Amino acid sequence: MASFLKHLKLDETELPSCERTPPCTPKTPCSPLELSNHSFCFRKVHMFIISVLILNLGPDTPVIYQPEGHPKQAVIDGEIWPPIFKARNVRSAKCMRVEDEDLFIVTYPKCGTTWLQHICHQLLRGEYYQTSEGNEMCIQSPMIERMGGQFLSTVPHPRILKTHFSRINVPKSNKAKYIYCVRNPKDCLISYYHHNRNFKIYNFENGDFDTFVDLFLSGQLAFGDYFDHLLSWMPHIEDENVIFLKYEDMVENLEGAVYKIGVFLGGNAQKLVETPHRLETVVKNSRIDAMKKDQKRWFPESQFCRHKSEFIRKGGSRDWKNYLKKEQSDRLDAIFRTRMAGTAAEKWWIEEMAWDNLPITFITHLDIEDDFESVSRRGSFCSSIDVAKDPRNLLTYRSDRRSSFVSLLSSGYGSAWSLTNSH
Repeated sequence: MASFLKHLKLDETELPSCERTPPCTPKTPCSPLELSNHSFCFRKVHMFIISVLILNLGPDTPVIYQPEGHPKQAVIDGEIWPPIFKARNVRSAKCMRVEDEDLFIVTYPKCGTTWLQHICHQLLRGEYYQTSEGNEMCIQSPMIERMGGQFLSTVPHPRILKTHFSRINVPKSNKAKYIYCVRNPKDCLISYYHHNRNFKIYNFENGDFDTFVDLFLSGQLAFGDYFDHLLSWMPHIEDENVIFLKYEDMVENLEGAVYKIGVFLGGNAQKLVETPHRLETVVKNSRIDAMKKDQKRWFPESQFCRHKSEFIRKGGSRDWKNYLKKEQSDRLDAIFRTRMAGTAAEKWWIEEMAWDNLPITFITHLDIEDDFESVSRRGSFCSSIDVAKDPRNLLTYRSDRRSSFVSLLSSGYGSAWSLTNSH
C-alpha cells in the first residue's frame, strides 16, 4: 500500500512544468509559434519539433507541452498522454503479463470507467466491498498505463484493471476478460472538458471551450482520438472474452446492465446477479445518489482535483446541447458519419446526437471517471427475447428501436475530419 501511494502522491513541485522543459517545446506563454483555436494541429505542426526533442532528451523523457489555451499534455512514443505519465510505465503496461483471471475495464475517458469498476468490484468481491483513505478505488483497481507493469504484479487477484488503451495497445489474452464501454461522443466531449478543467495536472481551470472542442475533434487530447479508439474495438464485438456496452443503456436500465455483466463474468458474479435481493443491493449501491456520497473513495481528490465534488459530476444524455454551438455539433456529426460509415456504430445515438426536434432528456445518472447497449454475440440483436417477462431484456431491443428513426444529423462540415485524416 505504501508503495502505491509513493507512486500516486504528488506535490506542486512535482507537477510537470513547461518552465522545466527545453525552450523550444511549444508552451505557454512564450511559444515561438503563433497558435490559434482553429489552426493548431499537433500532428502537422509539432511532430518534427517533438522528434528533435526526443533525440536530445532521450526516449525515456516525455515531452511536456502546452500551447496557448490548451491543456498541459505529454508526448510519449508519438502518443499524447496526461503530463504526469512516465514512458516506462506506459510501455511496460502495453506488454504486461496478463493472467487468465484478469478483468480489463476499457474505455475512452469519461465513458463510465469508475461506474463499471464499482459494479465489478461488487460482483467479484461482494456487494459490501470496502474502500477507504489509502485504499481508494484507484488503488484497488489501478490504471495500468499510469502505474506500469511492475506495480501491477502487486495487485490482489483476481485483478480488476482499468485502462484507456485502444485495442492496439491493450495487453491481449484469449482467457482474460474485457469490458469495453462506449458513450456518444458529444456527451463524452462535454464530460472530458470538465475533467480537464477540474484536474490540476492539466493547468486548464479557465480553459477555452471552443479550443477544447477543436482538440477533441482532431484527436489532440490525452489518450488520443475518440473515433480511433472506438474503431479499434469494433472488430472485436464477437470475441468470446469481450462484452461491448453502451453507457446510455446502463443509464436507462441499470439492473439489466448489472445482470448482463454478472452473467458475462460467470462464477460467483453470476450467482450473485441470479439472487434477486443481492442484485437489488448492487443496483442500489450503483445509482448516482449512492455514488455521490463520500467521493473520496474513488480517488485521492485533494491531491489532484480543484473541486472535490465534481469527480462524479452529473450524467445522462444530451447535456451537450447546453454547450455545443450548432456549427460544432454539425462538425462532430460529419466526422462521426465519415468515421463510422459501414460499421454497426453508424446507427447508434441517432436520438442522443440529433440537434432538432428532440427534447433534452436529463436522466439523473452517472458522469464519472474516469453505457449500455451490447452489440456482442450475447444476444443483443436477438428478437426472440420476451421483454414483458424480464425487463432486463429491454437492453436488447434499443438498437432496433433506434434504427427506425430517420436520421436528423446534418451534412457537410468536413473540415475537422481533414485534421483527423492526417494520421
